[in-house]
Amino acid sequence: MSSWWRSRDMKYVSLIFSEDAAHECVHSLGRLGSIQFTDLNPEQTPFQRRYVGFIKRCLIQGPQLYYQRPRYDELERKLRFMGAEINAFGLKRSRASEAIQAELGVDARFVQILCTFFIVSPRSGATLLDSLEVHLERYEHQLLELKSCSIQLTAKYNEKIEYRECLEKGKVFFDTAVLLSDHDVSNPISKVTGASDPGEDGTQPLLADDRAAPGEIKRSVELDMKFSSVVGVLNMDEKMRFERMLFRSTRGNCLARFADVSRPITDAISGKAENKIVFIVFFKSEVIATIVNKICAAFGARQYPVPDHTAPGDTGRLDLIVHELSSELADAREVLLKNRELRLALCSRLMQHHAGWQMTIEREKAVYHALNLFRADVSGMLRAEGWIVASSEAEARTLIARSHAAMDLAGASMLATVPLPWPSPPTFYDTNDFTRAFQEFVDTYGVPRYKEINPAPFTAVTFPFLFGMMYGDIGHGTCILLFGLYLFLSDSVNSKDEMTRGIYTARYMLTMMGASAIYVGAVYNDCFSLALALFDSTYRWQGAQDGLSGRVASGVSANMTASYGTASNVYPFGVDPAWHVSENELLFFNSMKMKTAVIFGVVQMTLGILLKGINALYFGEYAVFFLEFLPMLVFDCCLFVYMVILIFAKWAIDWNQRQLMGTCTHNMTYDGRPCTSTALLKDKCALKYGGDSGGCAPPNLINQLINIALNPGAVDEPMYPGQGSTQSVLLAIAFLCVPTLLFGKPMYSYFEKHNAHDGAAGNSGEHSVSEEFIHQCIETIEFVLGMVSNTASYLRLWALSLAHSELAQVFWKKIILAAVGANNGIFVFASYSIFAVVTIAVLLAMDLLECFLHALRLHWVEFQNKFYKADGIRFAPFKVAVSRS
Repeated sequence: MSSWWRSRDMKYVSLIFSEDAAHECVHSLGRLGSIQFTDLNPEQTPFQRRYVGFIKRCLIQGPQLYYQRPRYDELERKLRFMGAEINAFGLKRSRASEAIQAELGVDARFVQILCTFFIVSPRSGATLLDSLEVHLERYEHQLLELKSCSIQLTAKYNEKIEYRECLEKGKVFFDTAVLLSDHDVSNPISKVTGASDPGEDGTQPLLADDRAAPGEIKRSVELDMKFSSVVGVLNMDEKMRFERMLFRSTRGNCLARFADVSRPITDAISGKAENKIVFIVFFKSEVIATIVNKICAAFGARQYPVPDHTAPGDTGRLDLIVHELSSELADAREVLLKNRELRLALCSRLMQHHAGWQMTIEREKAVYHALNLFRADVSGMLRAEGWIVASSEAEARTLIARSHAAMDLAGASMLATVPLPWPSPPTFYDTNDFTRAFQEFVDTYGVPRYKEINPAPFTAVTFPFLFGMMYGDIGHGTCILLFGLYLFLSDSVNSKDEMTRGIYTARYMLTMMGASAIYVGAVYNDCFSLALALFDSTYRWQGAQDGLSGRVASGVSANMTASYGTASNVYPFGVDPAWHVSENELLFFNSMKMKTAVIFGVVQMTLGILLKGINALYFGEYAVFFLEFLPMLVFDCCLFVYMVILIFAKWAIDWNQRQLMGTCTHNMTYDGRPCTSTALLKDKCALKYGGDSGGCAPPNLINQLINIALNPGAVDEPMYPGQGSTQSVLLAIAFLCVPTLLFGKPMYSYFEKHNAHDGAAGNSGEHSVSEEFIHQCIETIEFVLGMVSNTASYLRLWALSLAHSELAQVFWKKIILAAVGANNGIFVFASYSIFAVVTIAVLLAMDLLECFLHALRLHWVEFQNKFYKADGIRFAPFKVAVSRS
């Protein structure tokens, strides 16, 4: 917890390596993950760095320089290609964590492979990549050959499938044409296509003019009008455009027929299944034939030769072609399946090592990128600087010494702390699965300064609770809690979807939010907008038999079952369910939730001010402590903490007793003085606190708080003696805090600099003091006005809770109760379905997100701005790719 309260201690160190052992040293430090290197070569471009040749290889042959592809980019390209092939077969690649287990000796077979590829000896950085590149090159070549062969085989197999479909569908097309000609030989195509008579441009219809004699037409069709045809296969999506283009290009002088292919055909290149159609186009002219062929080429339609089996002597020719084609299809399918088996076997072998290879490449890239940050001041030696976690300094020194000793270079290394002054240290916190989500929650607003109090521990407690105050409902909170528990059982951390991984990271936060919503819902006694009578009510309605049971008339009052203030008069936990069915339900819950929101808001803001004082003492900023923190705390206590005290005082006072003390019974007051029924309350009240009520009537706290500033000293409805004078003194003290905040720190800085330099600073000193005064003026105005606006902002806890409960009530009354009242089973089932959908969409999705964002705003603006600077630098340690999740 202490490492989460303030950032870990950091040291700025200088490291000196032997160049021969630098790779192994950096690799060991990367596995430690506790050092952030500083770039010592900022003047160099990335292409001028010392180790750029290991990342982008250059080969020098004679006087000419040959530049090849980036080495790591090429290796990564090969791995991406292999990964795509593995995914194409639906194989699950082994995780990097399994590769690490193998590296640690879990699997002996894989250890042997890792000895070849992964284990890096001090002098084997480049050798490792050469060996890995050779193996990847061989596997890629095998995959490319098999894939190329698969594409060719698939293309030929698809052509045979399409050809068979064309033969089968073409037979149907020709049979249909024969039936049409036998039925009506006058002009079947003209009737279908609506061909016109010869025009002035010389265009003629497909068939002869139907005005000729029938015998002449029949002889013309049989002897002179033998049609040509084109048969092919086309994508189904192109059917309408293809048909339209044929009609417009040939001016209607063709007949096109289409038929769907019986099953989708897999594309040879993309591997996607495509729906296709078989088409046949009848025409007469050679000119039209040229047009049709061009249109087929433009649409990517493949044509196949289909004989007219209706011609004399060609009856059995089509069947023979289909038989031969079926035999070829069986052979092609067998070869294609064999190719697929070979590819699957190769991908299955690659699947086991893919994650490890990728981890190795990422690790080597990270090592050489880190080496590019070092400076070679002396030949054969490298110097580095960076931030290291203080607790890891000894371990880092041991790793460096061990790496050099393994190469017989003992004494050639050094790790020493750089003398002060240091640059601004980065901020680093130890986080785990539980704290990581809350830390990211805070870092999104801004990273804490080095050694500044981290708001995340407080956020982990207050954020779920404030969310629960806005979302308080037992039923809805249970749904969130169950969803959070489901995330614990699921394995979404390795999901490729960023949103899914983010939700999984926040599983602890969601679970706490659900638990808080359940707790606050139990306090509100609200479950899906219904009150739960878990205990016997402390109220009895006139006419009711047992507690809340029975029916009573509207307007009937309820009486307490025990005396005020006794234990029997207090409901065991939460709100008495009688309030949920009372006419003043909304007034009661509004008053309770509004006051509760103000109390928690003032407490959280006061906590923020206290944290500002703790920070000031920790950093030795005593001027901030005495001239900023103390005035802020006094201002807060005089106005806002006092307001909270008034709320608790009003809750604690027995107003029934006080109102009794202000009554006139038998012309006598409570303390025995004579009175009349027309006398004023302040005259009849026995307390004599002053004001209009004398202390015998409950006050309106909003009016009292407004009058503290607008009408000092005047209290119409006091709760204790001397309340007016007390509030005047508190207001005066609060007003005195404002000039202290405004002038205290600038004046202190002015006298401090004046005494230190004895006036030598001149205009520059006056300029710095004036800047500080302007800055302090802005901070004072922001604090004073912010305390008022921030307190009002916490009323969103009441507003969103009210909106949530009212929405739930509306859905319940208008959907479920209306359906139950209809006494129709089908209507009840349909209404319940609608209720479930609306509840999930509005209350469990939209309202959850709304309450989440408002709770986020309360922490970022109302709480953190009291003490949080949020201008720190995130610690980014160098880490090698030891896992890939």
